[in-house]
Amino acid sequence: METPDVRHSPHCSQNASAPAPPAAHEKERPLTVAAVAADDAGTVQNEVWSDAALSAWGKTDRFTGQWFPVVHHLTDSAAMAEELFDHYLPPAARTMLSDLAGVSVQEVRSLAAFLAGVHDIGKITPQFASQVSQTFPTVLAAMKRHGLDASRPYPARIPHATLSQVIVQDWLQTEYAADPRTAATYACIAGGHHGRNPSKLSIVQARNSPGALGSGTWIEVRQEVLQKMSARTGAAQVWPMLVSRRLPPSAQSVLTGLVIMADWMASNTDYFPYDGPLSTPRRLAQATALLDLPQPWRAHLESTDATTLLHQRFPQLAPWPARGVQRSLVESAQAARSAPIFIVEAPMGVGKTEGALLAAEVLASRFGQGGVFLGLPTMATANPMFTRTMRWLDNALGEEASVALTHGKAALNDEYDSLLRASWHGDIHDGHDPAESRAVVNMWLRGAKRAGLSSFVIGTIDQALFAALKAKHVALRHLGLAGKVVIVDEVHSADAYMREYLHRLLTWLASWHVPVIVMSATLPPAQREGFITAYARGVGDLHPALPDAGDSYPRVTLYDGDTHDIPVSAEEGSALVSLERMGDDPALIVDRLSALLAKGGCAGVVCNTVRRAQEVFDALHGSVPDDELILIHSRFLAPERLAREADLVRKLGNTKDVQRPSRLIVVGTQVLEQSLDIDFDVLISDLAPIDLLLQRVGRLHRHHRASRPELLREPLLLVRGVTDWESTPPSLARSTTAIYGASSTLRAAAVLNEQISITLPDDIAPLVRRGYDPDLPPPAGWEDRWRAAEQAAANALAVKRQRAQAYLLPAPHAVSSLDGWIDVDGGDPDRAEREGHAQVRDSEDSLEVIVVDRVGDELRMPLCSAFPGTVIPQGQMWGTGQDARYARALAACTLRLPQELCREGMVGSLIEALEGMVDASGWQQSPWLRGQLFLPLDDHGNVAIGLPRGGPGHTELYLLHYDSVRGLTAEKARDH
Repeated sequence: METPDVRHSPHCSQNASAPAPPAAHEKERPLTVAAVAADDAGTVQNEVWSDAALSAWGKTDRFTGQWFPVVHHLTDSAAMAEELFDHYLPPAARTMLSDLAGVSVQEVRSLAAFLAGVHDIGKITPQFASQVSQTFPTVLAAMKRHGLDASRPYPARIPHATLSQVIVQDWLQTEYAADPRTAATYACIAGGHHGRNPSKLSIVQARNSPGALGSGTWIEVRQEVLQKMSARTGAAQVWPMLVSRRLPPSAQSVLTGLVIMADWMASNTDYFPYDGPLSTPRRLAQATALLDLPQPWRAHLESTDATTLLHQRFPQLAPWPARGVQRSLVESAQAARSAPIFIVEAPMGVGKTEGALLAAEVLASRFGQGGVFLGLPTMATANPMFTRTMRWLDNALGEEASVALTHGKAALNDEYDSLLRASWHGDIHDGHDPAESRAVVNMWLRGAKRAGLSSFVIGTIDQALFAALKAKHVALRHLGLAGKVVIVDEVHSADAYMREYLHRLLTWLASWHVPVIVMSATLPPAQREGFITAYARGVGDLHPALPDAGDSYPRVTLYDGDTHDIPVSAEEGSALVSLERMGDDPALIVDRLSALLAKGGCAGVVCNTVRRAQEVFDALHGSVPDDELILIHSRFLAPERLAREADLVRKLGNTKDVQRPSRLIVVGTQVLEQSLDIDFDVLISDLAPIDLLLQRVGRLHRHHRASRPELLREPLLLVRGVTDWESTPPSLARSTTAIYGASSTLRAAAVLNEQISITLPDDIAPLVRRGYDPDLPPPAGWEDRWRAAEQAAANALAVKRQRAQAYLLPAPHAVSSLDGWIDVDGGDPDRAEREGHAQVRDSEDSLEVIVVDRVGDELRMPLCSAFPGTVIPQGQMWGTGQDARYARALAACTLRLPQELCREGMVGSLIEALEGMVDASGWQQSPWLRGQLFLPLDDHGNVAIGLPRGGPGHTELYLLHYDSVRGLTAEKARDH
């Protein structure tokens, strides 16, 4: 189809001839949403552009033959940026940008709209325009008639975002005499609108390519766009002030995120169609109605009394007053002079989470935050936190607000999925009636890169740490966090590698004036100091006063420009936990528990590895009735693991309907340490670093009970994982040192040396402090082993920190602009998390697979799935349309393969072997199954995998077995 001449295009101005471009600084009415109110008839026209400007294409659709002038897209983007600034950005984010830019909120709004309005100006170049020489020749012919000749081919292309940055920067230098470095701090925002900023070298190359930029009319049209957009957005009045100071990187990144968001919305033809209304306000009103973005949360506090607020938000806690930690958080949030960081250290089960949410409300009401991010260590902990947060939101919201669950399997969470499905129905109300207030999943805010832009985000800690990762579109993550209160729970789970990213994240958060609440039951003093120091650095305080290093506990530490140790009312009562050491033979557990549970009771056995948990379970199996023995670890199929966890909470939880058995033994791994609010009468644990061991002790006599079994009325901890306690030093089990290293476990053994009891919570702080004291002396006779372990730990720490630096985003004060700040490719972090090798965790790659049952020549859904035994066709289209519900159910049937199969050099062969087992070619259209790996198990739960090892023709055969009692096991069969 022939493309019409642009001067008759339905997208062009109705004026055949355009006036000359306005002179610099000429005052024109800003193009604002308010114009809609002044235009009752809805006849406000598009910008009056010259015919040459209207001839330059910005977007094309080769399927329909339609195209769209770049100036119209820029006008849409500017209007969308204004809308987002006014109605999406929380007050805290707007104020922060104003403070960092050194101008008023209205003036920084003009800056944001201008940058969105010129972000694609690099498309007004012959290099870019020439791309459609084969598909839209009539468009290029029309451009040529208006003096924009793009007939010359450009085989080596410079990205148009880079050209945009060069054009904007040169204009600021010429028009406003800005020095180059200052101009770069503004121009880089246009240069980064595709998610990655150009390097300084690429900018020089672009500037030295005049042929790509064009001359004559090309320059005139770009000058027209820059001047007109500057005048229309109000930036013309602001530039003389802005160019006198550099825009800090903290503001650059958030504004880049805002421009990306506006560009994405304006580029979507569902919202801004090629053939839509000519009126920009009308187009904007149509788009915003379709987008239906909830406005940022506004905290409504009926009371600032901690107990009153607690009862309003958590009615189930109404019979009890606020706990000491909760009162301290709420009261100190009211007193903080500026956006603070809290570090909360308190025992398990004292309401830290509820206190953090209440404090978040106080902080948001005082400083203008429009949402909350909650980060948890794992998906298993994030899912129940999502449920708890939704219950809080039921009582905290005064209007509609957007919510997101963000981790690799969020869509498989039933509660979140119900919100997703509800959003498809387009159920809309005005959101002003408190009775109608609710949390919703906004359709535009779905997806890995956009979910974090919701007001309330619950996910793994990785989702926040990705904001400190050199990765494409990291600016969107900055935009999502910049107006929130950030809560990080169970921060002790972050190892030294993750803490490098956490420290850098805290520095960025502080630079945006974001309040942060970090929580843990156990925290070494050095980590507390590290968090304070990292946050203080973000506000320019390089030498903050460090918190008291004493052993007060529970404790709340606050930094708001000064460091404060906040008094916390001591909780009533303490528990004396008897401590015993036992050998490592699983048979000893059988004998010991047989005696301890003779008159009933519920015991927990926490092992450091899945294999050790299975060994203990095997030793107990047969001597303990099946209904009195449970095994739980990470190598069960996800539906079976979730069912086991729910069953444990029903039996050992703290709910009204708990059905506690008279006798039960639960054998598990660190799942018992982190995810479940359950209570044991006696606990056996492998030796672990002292803070993690105390975390496990937190499951012992956790809930108040009127009575305990006769033999277990006093809490008892038995520690194993040591093959010989009498040797000097104790001989640690290999699995203990393999997981945690010899240094931290030897230190735990030293701290507990000759100790026969632990008083909770009194001993938590001193034990943790001693366990991580760099000057802790080794017990007599431990010196040689101690020195070797300490040296190995120091070497490992140095390697972790060095590895983290490779992909660590620079600190906001370490660069002047975003030019080249992503100088290496950190990959797609969302895809990485789904595939098990997220860059912010220092863990070896481990593959996750979807399990299917092979029965004869058929593949079937696993028996634990929602559709057990359903036949799955191979080699043909499946998993979409009517089959999508089956595909979703199958996608939930995952488990992670043992690490021994995923060692370096073996992963590629393992993937190749798995891909050859199932013909999944017909399933690649399913969003649930696309790109996944499948493990087919025969009717006995077995499969064999041969992996190359040791040279050509040599393989290792691994026999994998799965059953619903023990989970997955893997054994090396033989070499052949």
